Amino acid sequence: MSTCNTDLITCNADLAACETGAQVFPGDGAGDGQALSYTDNGNGTFTDNNTKFMWEIKDQSGGVHDVDNTYSWTVDDGDLTDPDGTLFTAFLDKLNNKCDGDETTPCATNRDCAGIGNGKCGHAGFRDWCIPNVKKLQSIVDYGTFDPASSFPGATAASGYWSATTFASSTSVAWLVFFLNGPVSTGDKTDFNRARAMRPCS
Repeated sequence: MSTCNTDLITCNADLAACETGAQVFPGDGAGDGQALSYTDNGNGTFTDNNTKFMWEIKDQSGGVHDVDNTYSWTVDDGDLTDPDGTLFTAFLDKLNNKCDGDETTPCATNRDCAGIGNGKCGHAGFRDWCIPNVKKLQSIVDYGTFDPASSFPGATAASGYWSATTFASSTSVAWLVFFLNGPVSTGDKTDFNRARAMRPCS
């Protein structure tokens, strides 16, 4: 009996540690759950202190990070399932394959960007930027604010932002998160909506 009790105590302790470690997503910004918390990294990115995901900061520069830029998820070429719209071919391509601060010079390593822009290949020196899935994107909504529903660094449009998640019942549709007040909805992949990149993707 003593061995069983010891094993039960150990199992309960392991379960509690597991549950604590798994609760990385922040609260809703309205007082329920862990407080929203972000760090501006000073390089055009911010880190969610709860999830540790890094996000692109939007601005009003007119460049790739401009908050008013819109993109299509796919092109209308008969196959509406391919991620071949400007969301991937223009936006992510610039973040991952161009010199940071330059947006025009192709690169594969920082050496390719010597004396160009910020001297780094990829936004803030990273080349693994992606479009977040719908759950990750919703994790940065601040439901305690409105128009826009955000409290993270940089500009945010009170509008729909693409996720990488395809709608299960129609592969020509993808999920969107609306930063006016935080609802999740869908849009045709050929539509133009805003985007915010994050990393890492896995």
